[in-house]
Amino acid sequence: MKQELKNQEESINQVKETQKEEITKTVKTETEEKSKEWNEKIPKWIKDTKVSGDLRLRYEGIYNREERQDDGSIKDLPTRDRFRIRARLFFDSNISDEVSTHFMLCTNQDTNREATTTNQTFTDDFNDKGIYLHRAYATYMPNWLKKLELAGGKFKNTFLHTDIMWDPDVNPEGFYEYYQYPGWTNFKPFVQLGQMVVNEVKNETDDAALFIYQAGFDWNIGKVNWVLAGSYYDWANLENSKYLHASNYKTGGGNSFILESGSLQYAYDYNLWEGLSRVSFQLGQIPTTLIFDYIVNTADNVPSDQDTAYYLGFDLGKAKKKGDWSIGYKYARIERDAVIGSMNDQDFYGANRKGHKVKFKYMVLDRLSFDAAYFYTDPVTDWDTSDVNFDNNKEREHEDRIQTDLIFKF
Repeated sequence: MKQELKNQEESINQVKETQKEEITKTVKTETEEKSKEWNEKIPKWIKDTKVSGDLRLRYEGIYNREERQDDGSIKDLPTRDRFRIRARLFFDSNISDEVSTHFMLCTNQDTNREATTTNQTFTDDFNDKGIYLHRAYATYMPNWLKKLELAGGKFKNTFLHTDIMWDPDVNPEGFYEYYQYPGWTNFKPFVQLGQMVVNEVKNETDDAALFIYQAGFDWNIGKVNWVLAGSYYDWANLENSKYLHASNYKTGGGNSFILESGSLQYAYDYNLWEGLSRVSFQLGQIPTTLIFDYIVNTADNVPSDQDTAYYLGFDLGKAKKKGDWSIGYKYARIERDAVIGSMNDQDFYGANRKGHKVKFKYMVLDRLSFDAAYFYTDPVTDWDTSDVNFDNNKEREHEDRIQTDLIFKF
C-alpha cells in the first residue's frame, strides 16, 4: 500500500513537472511572438537611432582679478563665484550603411548664443534656461571608397587642433571632406578640407567665410603612436561677420582693432599656418600623450611680436570606467593677432594671453565623473591705455580661475 501511494505521488509530481514545463514553454513562445510582433511595429529609423547625453554641474571661482586703469596702474577686482549648468542631448541615426545624421541640443547663453560656450549660469531670478541647436549635420561614408567622409551642416569640429585655435564648444557651419589612406597598416596619411560660412550678408557679395586645408599622418612606430598635421586657415571677409569683428563681442577676443568709418574693425587679416604634433605611448602602465601646437599668422603687416602662438602640454592616464583617472597640463602663449581670439578657449581668455592650465578627472562611477581645472593667466603684453579698444580689454589682466565639475552621462 505504501509503495502504491509512493508511486502515485511520483506519478503526480511527474505530471506537475510536465505541465510546468509545457506552461513555461507556452509562455516563452507567446512572449517571444508578442515581442517580435511589437518589434516589427517599431519603425526602423527608431531602431537605428542612438540617444545619449550628459548633465554637468559646475562651480567656477575667479580669483586675484585685476583691471588696468586709465593711468596705467592696476586695480584689484573682487572675487567672482558662480554656479553653472550644462545639459546636452545627442541623436545619431543611421539612414543607411553609408549615410548618417547627427543632432545635438544644448544649453547656451541667451545673449548672443555664443559659439564658445554651452553653459547657463544660475542667475536671473530662477528664469528658465535656453536650449539651442548646437549640431545638425549629415555624413556620407561610401562603401566604394573606405575612409572617405563627406559632411555638411552644423558639425562637430573634426579637424586636428588644440584649444589655442578652437574652443571645444565651437561647432562650425558648412562642409568638410576627409580621407585617410587605408592601404598601409601602421602608417595612415590623411587630408581634410573645410568650407565654412561665418556670416551671410544680405547686401554684400563677399560673405564672411573660413577655408581650412589640413594634411598629416597617423603613424604607429612600435608601441608609440605619432600624429602630425599641418593646416592653413584662411579667414575671409571678416569685416562682414556678425559678431567676430565687433570689438564689444567678448571684448574683441584680445585682438587688435582700428577705428574705421566710425566703427571698430580688425586691424589685420588672419591667414594662419599651424603645425600640430601628438605622441602617445605607455609610461609604465600609464597612457601618456605629449602635445605641441604652433601657429603663425602670415597676413600682411602683422607685427612679428604679435603673430605667433604655441601650446606645450601632456596628458597622463585615461578616465573611461569607475576608478580611472587622468591628469593634464598645458602652457600656452598666444600673441595678440596669432589667432581669432573670440573663437579659441574662452576660459583661458582669448588672444594676447599666456599661462598655465592643470586639469584632473576621476571616474566616480562608469557614468559619473569628477573634473577639476585650474588656470593661471596673464596678458602677453600690457594693454595700452591709448588703444582704441582699451575700455573692452582693461579687465583682461591677471586672474586665477578654478572649475570643479560633476558630469553625469547617459
